[in-house]
Amino acid sequence: MRFATVLSVEPAPGALRYRLDVPDPAGPLQEEFRRPLDEGTLAALQQSADGLLRSVESAAFPRVILYRTLIPVRLRAQLKALDGPLLVSTSLLGLPWELLHDDDEFWGLRYALGKRLVMSRPLPPPGTPARHARPRALVIGSDPRGDLPFVGQEVETICEVLEPFADVDCVTGRLATFDTVVGYLSAGFDLIHYCGHVVVGADGSPALLLADEQGLSASAIEANVAGRPLVFLNGCASARGTTDAPSGRWEATVASVAYGFLFGGALGVVGTLCDVSDRHASVLAEEFYRRALEGEPVGEALRAARGRCRAHPASASSPAWLSFVLYGNPAQVLLPEAPAATGGATVTALHPAPLVAAPAPTARPRLRWTVLALLVVAAVAGFLAVRQPAPRPPLVVGVMEVRARGRGVPDWMRDIARDGLNTILNKIGGIQVYSRQKIDFVRHKRGLSEIEAAEALGMTKMVSTSVAADDVQVTLDLEVVDIATGLLDASARIQGPRDQFMELGTQLALRAVRLLGVEPTGAQVAAILADRGNETLRAYQLFSETLGEAPPTPQATPERTSWRAWTAVAWAQEDDPDDAAIRQLLTRYATALQTKSVEQLATLQVEMGERQRASLQRYFDNAGELQVRLSDIDVLVEGDEAVATFTREDLFVDGGTGRRMRLEVRTSGILAKRDGGWKIVGLRGPS
Repeated sequence: MRFATVLSVEPAPGALRYRLDVPDPAGPLQEEFRRPLDEGTLAALQQSADGLLRSVESAAFPRVILYRTLIPVRLRAQLKALDGPLLVSTSLLGLPWELLHDDDEFWGLRYALGKRLVMSRPLPPPGTPARHARPRALVIGSDPRGDLPFVGQEVETICEVLEPFADVDCVTGRLATFDTVVGYLSAGFDLIHYCGHVVVGADGSPALLLADEQGLSASAIEANVAGRPLVFLNGCASARGTTDAPSGRWEATVASVAYGFLFGGALGVVGTLCDVSDRHASVLAEEFYRRALEGEPVGEALRAARGRCRAHPASASSPAWLSFVLYGNPAQVLLPEAPAATGGATVTALHPAPLVAAPAPTARPRLRWTVLALLVVAAVAGFLAVRQPAPRPPLVVGVMEVRARGRGVPDWMRDIARDGLNTILNKIGGIQVYSRQKIDFVRHKRGLSEIEAAEALGMTKMVSTSVAADDVQVTLDLEVVDIATGLLDASARIQGPRDQFMELGTQLALRAVRLLGVEPTGAQVAAILADRGNETLRAYQLFSETLGEAPPTPQATPERTSWRAWTAVAWAQEDDPDDAAIRQLLTRYATALQTKSVEQLATLQVEMGERQRASLQRYFDNAGELQVRLSDIDVLVEGDEAVATFTREDLFVDGGTGRRMRLEVRTSGILAKRDGGWKIVGLRGPS
């Protein structure tokens, strides 16, 4: 790594003190430079710099004012002679060193420039870089107030730029909540890009504003960020509260957030000193990321990106491209072995070895070399056969009972939380999901604990959830247990307003997917979010209430001597008479729902109480143009009892809002044979 020259700048009474530390000093002495400068002049320079960054660059643009006022005369020649990266080490904020012009060029274009913030608090040990076969990038876009229309476009642009070089996780819109973003930060990324508001809370603490209107403060960032990521903060100036805030104040805000990443172990942070339009940010970030991921030092990547941004037609009349500042060592490299843009393949050799001409072959008996080549091929083939990894077994997951913690949790919350987990997990490729009803059917029939039932059914992981609620807030806790070891694999907590319960449940389910080691695709996440917003909460609540009360708990079989020896549960086959009869029953059930016939539904159940009748009628009155589809039916039969698991999709026009709704739930029915025919005992698992 090429070392940077360090320019130290610190305030002294009535002056600024300068010291230039070159990587290989020529002698034992070093000169300190002093530039007389009072506090009033310094404040005026900060305000002037902010005005310059907002002005139009023209022939009359006052390029040299800052340089001639700030830089001591005897130091100027030494600085002009530098040809490598320059690190400005200072506790001063609000002075854009990139904007200094030395009569020939802006410092932001002359140098691969970085800033080191001098702090009085103890410094953390260096973080450990994340190790991935392919770089990982996290892109966060947050516009909860709807006043940053360019956020969506910037997120899309940045993701497109990064995809050829890295695996990208995009967290934007409603998904970019505090708990979701914090969970991602702890996953260890090589790049983190944020676009949105930077706010100052009531306590004076700057923070990144997220989708649930919660601020991600520097202390929260420091506590949760993992690895040594390179961070890009496009904190929009509309978040400052006033567009004429001095540069010093704005940089103090951005730098405070940068502290969180830097003290958390980040390699460096790119932030802005003033209002930067989306066109500047996108053009600059595209070039910066491409170069940094191809192995250039981060300071050089940013310098070249400024140059491209300056030459871009959209930036020709504005020096705002100089507002991008690197907090960190400009000589550092993001990835020691940078991947080429291969569209998915990982190439670790950025600079291939030069080609060397092979020596001319000598005359050898061809048979000898042919036999030797065959032996080598056979040996390699045998080695590869031995080394070939076994195919990964499927991830079989069970969602266990959703428990209530405290008295403020209604039944519909538990049902929606459970159905959300089952429905979303079932949508993700690579995960096979047992419904909770099927688990409870087996567990109560055989007298098994949850973990015993999980092992008996051949699960890989078990997911347990609990809910706590009051009139204002809901807390969802999730645990993932590895069945082979019985150990707790991972846990997560989601908290938020009660009226956002649907989105909280969706966040929890997506967190569960990732805790299970599966990364959903962007299309999968988009499909999930499209139909599970808070506006559908009332419809899901009405839907849940139509399922009736929980059926009686089946009695355990007394003659069983060991749960490990149990093998009685049988999966029905589609040509089995019971399977066919159950599927016909479910077809009649879907038809009765679509025709909104409470009486016909009652004939399909063993018993229907008045409470369920009333709930069904409320749901039917609200659901205009109702269509019901059942799919992915799975039947398990044991004697005269069975459980049928299926995906139910309801399409209708909501009576309260006039909106078209789509509810999709993975649920189950407990069935029993009565007088030679199958009927529904209940659509809730026994509890």
